[in-house]
Amino acid sequence: MSIQSLRGVRVIDLSHTISPDMPFYPGTEPPVFSRPCTLGTHGFVEQKITLYSHTGTHMDAPAHILEGAPVLEDLGIAHFVGSAVALDLRAPGRSVIGLDDLKPCAGAIEGKDFVLMYTGWSGLWGTDAYYEGFPTLSREAALFLAGFGLKGIGMDMISIDPPDTTTYPNHRIFMEQGTVIIENLANLDAVLGADFLFCCLPLKIREADGAPVRAIALLGI
Repeated sequence: MSIQSLRGVRVIDLSHTISPDMPFYPGTEPPVFSRPCTLGTHGFVEQKITLYSHTGTHMDAPAHILEGAPVLEDLGIAHFVGSAVALDLRAPGRSVIGLDDLKPCAGAIEGKDFVLMYTGWSGLWGTDAYYEGFPTLSREAALFLAGFGLKGIGMDMISIDPPDTTTYPNHRIFMEQGTVIIENLANLDAVLGADFLFCCLPLKIREADGAPVRAIALLGI
């Protein structure tokens, strides 16, 4: 885990590393790395990286699912920074995060820009088990969170919907509110119970339906 301090502010990295052997959403492809420029031939090193827009720790824009909805550049840079709370939603064998799991957290969520769900699933990153069986929100739980008018909802799993979905109901609930979705977060255990500023800046890509992000938490601001 990467935790650094800057003039009394703790900076915690909440992102996974992008690499050729990283997990990727079933049906897409892993990133491809090549090194067309080398010190010996060109006097400098430069890599070529080919990857899907929803690779690794990444953000979904509403346009990812909804026809005519905003792409990332439509939202403005301030949409990707704000106050956040990380909810401890660990429960062995849980397949659904329900309304009863979230109602006790209402006070902590109120007034926040981002809700980040920690289930412990990121501990399976790099294994086959990461792709299936992860807990997802019930419809009632998703509607409950959407009612807070959040800028974004984040999680330490590969998706906010089950892997066998064809309709992506939870994506739609949040995206209809203009709420971005940040998937594949890491190290959320380091910010449980803390007040922090969450920054999840996507690559500035034209008409982006999504993009990798470098997500961080700033504590002590």
